[in-house]
Amino acid sequence: MPAPATDKPGRKYMRDRVAQIGHLKLDVTPDFSKRSIHATSSLTFKPIAQPLTRLELDAVGLTIEGVTAQGAHLKEHEVTDEKLVLVFDPPIPAEAEAGAVITYRVQPEQGLYFRTPEMGYKPGDTQMWSQGEPELHRFWYPGYDYPNQKFTSEVICHVPEGMSVVSNGNLVSKAKDAAGLIAWHWKQVKPHPNYLVALAAGYFYTIEDKLGNLPLAIHVPPSEIDQAENAFRDTRKIIDFYQRETGVPFPWDKYHQVYCLDFLAGGMENTSCTFNTSGMLFRDDTEQLRSLRGLDAHETAHQWFGDLVTCRDWSHLWLNEGFASYYTVLYEEQAQGTDAMRYDLWREAQHIFESLDTKPIVWRDYADPIVQFDYRAYPKGAWVLHMLRSKLGADLYRKCIKTYLERHRGGNVSTDNLQDVIEELSGLSFDQFFDQWLYHGGVPELKLEYSWDAAAKQAKLNVKQTQKVTSEVLLYRLDLPVRFWVKGQDKPVDFNVVMSKAEEDFHFPMDVAPELVRIDPDYTLLAKIDFQSPPDMLPRQLKSDVIGRMLAVRQLSKKKDSETVKQLAEVLNRDAFYAVRSEAAKALQTIATPEARAALAPSLKQDDARARLSVVEALAAFPHPEAQEALWKQAQIEKNPQILAAIIKTWGARPGDAAVSAALRKYLITPSYHQVIACAVINSWRAQDDASAVPDIVECLRKNSLEFSSSALAQAFDAIAFLARNDKDRELARTFLTEHLNYPREELRVAAAKSLGTLRDPKSIAVLQPLTNRYKLIKDPVQDAAAKSIAALEAEQTKAQELKDVWAKLQDLEKKSEEMNRQLEKTGKKPESPKSAGKK
Repeated sequence: MPAPATDKPGRKYMRDRVAQIGHLKLDVTPDFSKRSIHATSSLTFKPIAQPLTRLELDAVGLTIEGVTAQGAHLKEHEVTDEKLVLVFDPPIPAEAEAGAVITYRVQPEQGLYFRTPEMGYKPGDTQMWSQGEPELHRFWYPGYDYPNQKFTSEVICHVPEGMSVVSNGNLVSKAKDAAGLIAWHWKQVKPHPNYLVALAAGYFYTIEDKLGNLPLAIHVPPSEIDQAENAFRDTRKIIDFYQRETGVPFPWDKYHQVYCLDFLAGGMENTSCTFNTSGMLFRDDTEQLRSLRGLDAHETAHQWFGDLVTCRDWSHLWLNEGFASYYTVLYEEQAQGTDAMRYDLWREAQHIFESLDTKPIVWRDYADPIVQFDYRAYPKGAWVLHMLRSKLGADLYRKCIKTYLERHRGGNVSTDNLQDVIEELSGLSFDQFFDQWLYHGGVPELKLEYSWDAAAKQAKLNVKQTQKVTSEVLLYRLDLPVRFWVKGQDKPVDFNVVMSKAEEDFHFPMDVAPELVRIDPDYTLLAKIDFQSPPDMLPRQLKSDVIGRMLAVRQLSKKKDSETVKQLAEVLNRDAFYAVRSEAAKALQTIATPEARAALAPSLKQDDARARLSVVEALAAFPHPEAQEALWKQAQIEKNPQILAAIIKTWGARPGDAAVSAALRKYLITPSYHQVIACAVINSWRAQDDASAVPDIVECLRKNSLEFSSSALAQAFDAIAFLARNDKDRELARTFLTEHLNYPREELRVAAAKSLGTLRDPKSIAVLQPLTNRYKLIKDPVQDAAAKSIAALEAEQTKAQELKDVWAKLQDLEKKSEEMNRQLEKTGKKPESPKSAGKK
């Protein structure tokens, strides 16, 4: 996502509020052809504690046409790079209501985005939409662009007949204005923060529904009509579940979802109207590989967590994103069962473990608030809530969250507010928990070793905390659940040990040696655990809980014997949960023996596409004719375009194969949603370094560019440049890429500029040079890409000239040597050998 105009170093604290904004009214007329707006912003406000002389509004790049005030005397206004400053004389008394009306024009660099035919989008899909988080609305209207203040709002937008407008709150009216445009008037009567103000306008296909008295709707680009129902599958169920789970009814007057072309993120939880990326829409032929259940659940959860109750500043962002991420997990359990919920937590944990970063969740040292939108706020925040729920129990946790939401309804919160509610209702101290999980970073890393003492009839666990302890990462105090299965007993035996030292031994008395020991069997602790189950326990573990089965498969992947391969093949074809089967395919790939390869090929008949894709990916790792033949046969019958695309990508390792070459040209023109198959073909040609494919790729893009996503087009540009880089005649590639240097879509201009550097054609310097001479108020990625490409091309030229000079010198020396030999032959003398040279 774009960064604000300036990055300001130093610790960040909540912003001062010298005035309380009461109401914001935006009256906007977009010019779609010029990608600009003419607008009026009207604000009402009250000084909070002191008389107000200056009101600073966040505004970047706006052309201010006029400012007037109500209830106060406006002496003057000042425009700086980042502010519109209103100066009042005399000062406005504290608590006295005043207002300001600002008329302006802007062609926004950020915050408000256009998608039009002039930009290379389908004519029927013209749209405009806003994206305010974290602080981007300042680029299209003047206001208080920070989360610690809430106000009511309304948006009036004038658009041509046939277009629709969606904004916060209720639709007040829709009527033709004096200019013949249709004025849509939306009003949000419940206060919300500035970054959640929303505006989308354009051509949409709409489906409407209701949940009780709550109006629901989904809006998609007209070209995506067939995908609309898929995107609306879970919304009613999600809202119904969240109302029951939180105990708080849906807090807004409606809930609409708008699917936006090339949106900047997956989704944005604007109050009562979420905006999502259309790139996540899907067709049924993708089977289980694609779903909008997670995106829908995440953004809908924000209507409570983030919208109703909002973090007071970006250091507490996890109160927005961590809650939305965790309630997505809870809905997954509701929709797909406990195994699916735990697998979601597993994946979130792996994401956390991959990071070497040790910043705490609540952190104030960011230069730009966008830095906060990382694994700490999302998966780690979700895991903190999961551990709290596991400690409190589901019922007490629900009570705490309901109280938290009701007590802070419509307000701003910090992490302390959540802790206060939990401690009040549980009677327990959570000081240490919040300190080690929220205000310090890292995760506990545990190394465990198991042994059985037959004489004492005791199981023993040695546990070490191995994380590097620093000022940021503590030695943890942890509840560590341990479960034993004992032969002959119907139920397992559970223990809970408390660990607080760097190393501790724990003893568990039992009559006989256990068949299986599981650490944290219900998956309630975020910890990187290194525990190798005794080999004789693994068969029993493969029949245990879903996480136990995943761990057993991973442990088996470190062995290469035929019995292990047989066990994994059994899991791959019989386990009840797709993710365990997928893990078994990965394990066989890791083992990489002929027996492992032989086990994979017959396992392509997976009813769950996610497991089938894993088998395809595992087979692709084997550079063996039998694996290639299995994938080739699968391609002939595969109906899922994403899995077919995955197989086609493997053909990149088969250059010179006539059958593959013919198939690639056939699949390049095979229709698929978002051209996923054609993208795979281009990927394969790039891997083969097949320069002969360039004309085909260029022709495909010229015919079907509107069917490709922006990111796919950018990758195709790179492939064209890479494949043509060594050709003597690079004119076709250079001309095609140059055509896109003035393309209205910035990401494609950047891609074209980068690709011209990859092309290594010195003639590209002349077309890139003008792009580096433009002055821009904010950082220009096109300018940066052009400059880097020019530098690479000039370096290439210098290197080529140096080689040319060396070659010329070598040729000159060779000529001189030949001339000397001719002269020696004429005189009848022979040149001396190196050994005899210099001897008398």
